[in-house]
Amino acid sequence: MYPMFIGGVTVIGLLFLFNRLALLRKQEQKRIEQGIVLTVHLKRIIDSCQKHRGTSNAINQGNAKLKPQLVNLQSDIERLINSTDSRLLQRFPQWESFAEHWPRLKKHALAGDLKSHNLVRQHSLMIDGQLSLLDDVMRDHDLHRMMLDRCTRVSEVCLDTLRVAETVGQTRAIGSGICAHGTCEGADRIIIDFLRISVQNTTRELLKEINSIKNDDLHTTLQAAAKAINDSVSKLVDLVEKQVLKEGRLQIDTNDYFNISTRAIDEVLKVFGIIIHYASQQHTRMI
Repeated sequence: MYPMFIGGVTVIGLLFLFNRLALLRKQEQKRIEQGIVLTVHLKRIIDSCQKHRGTSNAINQGNAKLKPQLVNLQSDIERLINSTDSRLLQRFPQWESFAEHWPRLKKHALAGDLKSHNLVRQHSLMIDGQLSLLDDVMRDHDLHRMMLDRCTRVSEVCLDTLRVAETVGQTRAIGSGICAHGTCEGADRIIIDFLRISVQNTTRELLKEINSIKNDDLHTTLQAAAKAINDSVSKLVDLVEKQVLKEGRLQIDTNDYFNISTRAIDEVLKVFGIIIHYASQQHTRMI
């Protein structure tokens, strides 16, 4: 009788343990899935704020035709801030800081009452906080445990692509203002030349990272994406060197410069999209 009783208790205990482990595994997967959703959501906010920075600086430097575009961007950002996904971010201090900063910056951008360098700096500080928030969100939802190969973490590649996109975004913002003003001189000249070099260096490092990923499922797609990044960034750098940094009156249109810069950013962000999509499809076997 006792052996049967002990055996029964053992079976019940094992069943409870298996069910408990299955529940924990399910909760872990749900946590990761939610983290992926929030990562994509924050990427959209960062992208919109970067566009807002470049557009508002171009207006600040004299291109008033872009004001309707600025208003549309502000509406997009407001919609993202007030979305259901954003409510899940309210427990993070960086989100509270962004939510407080944005309304003031929005008013300054519309009023045009900040100097160009201060306007760009305020945007960049806000975006830097968003990138820090994204890092915390990915860690909090265990995305840093997801591996693309034996050495490469999903979170690292995603953050690196966004950081390179931010460097290009700063180049877009400063360059758009220069083009709107029509001359490249003083502090603007120093900054855009520094950013040109930074874009080259950070892009080179990102391409090395992408090319080192040993994942058969992603190899062909990432190789094509790497080539597109190299081509679009080279075109932007060439544009800065030959047409923005030239002496005298500039001939390049603000919209043309903004669009070429945006193309480079979009190509960088495609890698983010490729990695996140793969993670969303394969997350159950990537930990």
